[in-house]
Amino acid sequence: MNQNGIYKWAFINKVSVAIINFGVNIALARMLTTSDFGLLAMIAIFTAVAYDLSNCGLADGIIHKANPTDTDYSTVFVFNGALGLFFGLSFFLGAPLVARFFGHEELIGIMRVLGVCFFFQTLSLIQETRLRKELKLKTICFVHVGSTITVSTLAIWAAANGYGYKALICTQILLSLVVFIFYAFTTRWFPRIRFSIKSFKELFSYGWHLLLSYLCNLISVNVNTSFLGRYYPSPSMSGIYFQGAKLAAVPFKVSESSLNWPFFAVAANETDPSKRRQLICNMFSTILGINGTLTLFLLVIVSPGIRLLYGDQWLGAIPIFRILALAQFFIALRNFFQTICKVHGSTFFIRNMAFVELTVQLLLLFAFYRQGIVWIAWTQSAGVFLSVTIYSLYCRKFMGMGMRQLLSSAISTLSLPAIAAIAGTGTAIALSSSSPLVGCIAIAIVFAAVVIALGEWKKPAFYLSIRRKLIKY
Repeated sequence: MNQNGIYKWAFINKVSVAIINFGVNIALARMLTTSDFGLLAMIAIFTAVAYDLSNCGLADGIIHKANPTDTDYSTVFVFNGALGLFFGLSFFLGAPLVARFFGHEELIGIMRVLGVCFFFQTLSLIQETRLRKELKLKTICFVHVGSTITVSTLAIWAAANGYGYKALICTQILLSLVVFIFYAFTTRWFPRIRFSIKSFKELFSYGWHLLLSYLCNLISVNVNTSFLGRYYPSPSMSGIYFQGAKLAAVPFKVSESSLNWPFFAVAANETDPSKRRQLICNMFSTILGINGTLTLFLLVIVSPGIRLLYGDQWLGAIPIFRILALAQFFIALRNFFQTICKVHGSTFFIRNMAFVELTVQLLLLFAFYRQGIVWIAWTQSAGVFLSVTIYSLYCRKFMGMGMRQLLSSAISTLSLPAIAAIAGTGTAIALSSSSPLVGCIAIAIVFAAVVIALGEWKKPAFYLSIRRKLIKY
């Protein structure tokens, strides 16, 4: 598959899943309460950390390796399955302790169900890794979209029939099982039960730095809701923060999975240094432009958007959304710089930077968590901003760009969406007394019109790249 086809199917995959999940999330937000979402938000850190530890960075080792063998795939599968079983049992046995810590008995059942969910997630990981390495993004797309539609139907049915937070957790376990079955059926490939110590050492030597990095990143993303669940009596606060964070992350997950996620495999397979450098520079401009446009558009439209889609009970998520949307922009840049480091084998630097970022966030969190939910949100943004600043200084050598040239490129790229955001803000102020629907439509039209008009005039690289793809497909 050519590179355009790879990015096309990655984009179709993530956009389709995001649209389905977005629609289902709106429906669930209207049928369930902020407390229902808050219960899951409290323990998100446990599932995220356990899932990352089960991977152990071995999947990235597979993709980075030039010609992985069947033994490599089987070794990763056996290791993931063993850790999946271990953490699944840990969730089951440790559920009462977690429930006692947060003061909510409902968490016992939730933790135990998610333990089963987690085990099936680890089993399907090697299937997806093999398809990514072979650049078969079309197959991954079909599996993700099909499984998402299946579980979304159940989620809405369960919520409509009064199952409350149980509607959220039952879909988690079913999604893991359905994805596992779909991969096995679609690929008709299953790794052998074989474990090679030599293969494990080779993959682990590359991946263990990434393991620690991902672990720190996951703690960074999820620790704030755990703090809210522990130190604020109502789960509603965790639910509002969780929903704001989830909404802010959706468009950037689309960008990440459509661009940076397949880019790692593409860049890793490119052996010519000059061509690889050109690929990196082109992708930097594209990621910066797309994510910058997304960020500024979301900051402008969030107020009427949440009122329109979610209702008044979720208005408290608006300031959280704005802060975390800004954080997501920097996270997207950080992830891209991490990809550059992974391609060039600098995984130790990724590990060190993850420690720095998490340390800064935790220090700020301990200092300001009693000041309220907005201050808690800012602690996450501050840590990742510092991380991106240091990454840009380190990675410019791989891009063949000086710091002045890098900044000039960033300012030039972001100027287009910045002007569109100013026009959109003026529209939002002028229509502040109108209905949320009118406000959303007007802001979207004005923002898009300014972006297109300036794009056709100035013709920045990221705009031309998107336009070519849209016209072609």
